Amino acid sequence: MNIFLLFLAYELYWGLITFKFYTAAGRKAWEAFIPFYRIFVLIKIAKKPWWWFILMLIPMVSTIMTIVVVYEFLHVFGFRKTWQTAAVVLTLGLYLGYLSYSEKLDYKGRDDEYIKANLGELTNAIFFAVIAATIIRATTFEAYTIPTGSMEKSLMIGDFLFVSKLHYGVRVPMTPVSFPLVHNKLPGTQTNSYLNVFELPYLRLPKFAEVEKNDIVVFNYPEETWHPIDKRENYVKRCVATAGDTLQIIDRQVYIDGVAQTLPDRSLGMFSYYVKTKGKPLDKAFLKENFDITFIRPGDNSTASTDVYILKAGDMMNYEYIAFIPTKKLEAFKKMAQVTDVIAVNAGNTRESYQNPELPKSLSTYLVTQCSYERRLFPNPQEVHGARVLFKYTADNYGPLYIPKKGETVEMNNLNFYRYKKTITVHEGKELTSKNGKYFLDGEEITNYTFEQNYYWMMGDNRHNSLDSRYWGFVPETHIVGKPVFIWMSMDWNDFKVRTDRVFTTVAGDGERKSYFLYFLVFAFAGWGINKYIKKKKKEKDAA
Repeated sequence: MNIFLLFLAYELYWGLITFKFYTAAGRKAWEAFIPFYRIFVLIKIAKKPWWWFILMLIPMVSTIMTIVVVYEFLHVFGFRKTWQTAAVVLTLGLYLGYLSYSEKLDYKGRDDEYIKANLGELTNAIFFAVIAATIIRATTFEAYTIPTGSMEKSLMIGDFLFVSKLHYGVRVPMTPVSFPLVHNKLPGTQTNSYLNVFELPYLRLPKFAEVEKNDIVVFNYPEETWHPIDKRENYVKRCVATAGDTLQIIDRQVYIDGVAQTLPDRSLGMFSYYVKTKGKPLDKAFLKENFDITFIRPGDNSTASTDVYILKAGDMMNYEYIAFIPTKKLEAFKKMAQVTDVIAVNAGNTRESYQNPELPKSLSTYLVTQCSYERRLFPNPQEVHGARVLFKYTADNYGPLYIPKKGETVEMNNLNFYRYKKTITVHEGKELTSKNGKYFLDGEEITNYTFEQNYYWMMGDNRHNSLDSRYWGFVPETHIVGKPVFIWMSMDWNDFKVRTDRVFTTVAGDGERKSYFLYFLVFAFAGWGINKYIKKKKKEKDAA
């Protein structure tokens, strides 16, 4: 009801500051007060085509269109200075009201010659190029860059992707008042690129694919609750479990409903390993050339996540390392002459698993300090310092955990209270509390809870170097952005070179990755030749 009253107040406000303009143009005063219809009439007054009305209704696009329409509207009444348009926008319409009640309004009509001379065709072209780009970005494909190594080597730092909004259904923008073609910050600043004056409800257009297990998905990071949903940071991970699944990880192997899962052909997943050498240390250049692994020495700074770093430097060139190794290259790594031991880093969920006398001491210490269940993975409560660990989960031994599904009901008990409290309170907007062994939803006692939307479990293919659902929980359906489909460029920033084998390749598919860049060049060259031939023939015809 509050939103409805705010909407009525907004429409009344715009009616009061514009109805005199309507009557001066020969229209009826009441037309300025009718929601949506008033916009259609205003565009007719400005002598612009009817389809501008459609553009005014598209979130984000409407922000740009409002500036254009205000300029055109003022122009037909003789208020043709650029600063007057800026004054209307910056005062949220108050200057329009000032003109309405203090100036004699005279409908003069359009003067296209004046617009061309003072505003220029280039300005109009820029405005509509931005509008077109905004529509394409919101409804079809959006460019995305891989910033971290959580998906190495499936997706790599420096991969430039096209993400399809169409596969899972276009999500209608929820924050309509925002700067075009940027995400949540203005370029080069820490200033929000949007005004959170109001949000539109979640709405998704029809989709032609469901989010399925093993899909790589772009989604909004659920933890950034200070941003509106569609302005939260974009993350990219692999969907490991979908709504209704029960997930469990045993010794690094993922199980769904008790069935061991395998990754698709183009997944080049990675895990960390304890590595010991004898005789000589690992060679930095050899690792890079043969395994695409970046060697990190203590104190080095690097964006790479495919790292080998020294765990312990011993005597006689005996070194111990923690190495992130692609699974498909593990056997080749073991065959290096100086490598004597390669042990999988596998974080157990008991203290005894870290005190195994057969493990090297440095590895045991590493497991205790870096991988222990005491590091509190989801869904352990984080807010109470010193609270006991309810779920002794680690990144390698986790669950079982049920993934919430719309319409499905779970019993409300002590463990489920903590498993699903964040989901219910943060993502479904309810107040869930417990007292004396009883549970209350919005103040009323409950014994079970029925979920209102679907949720997903996302994990990085670089399993030991990924901040994912194991740490912060479920991804709601409202947060799904799209599906990466195409890598159009890939840069190795460490060596500053193009990875030519990844340029113009598809993200998913069977078999080895195949580049279509050569086909693109042939097609582009053929198109250029045909276009040049047509222009030549036309020129010859005109000359004749």
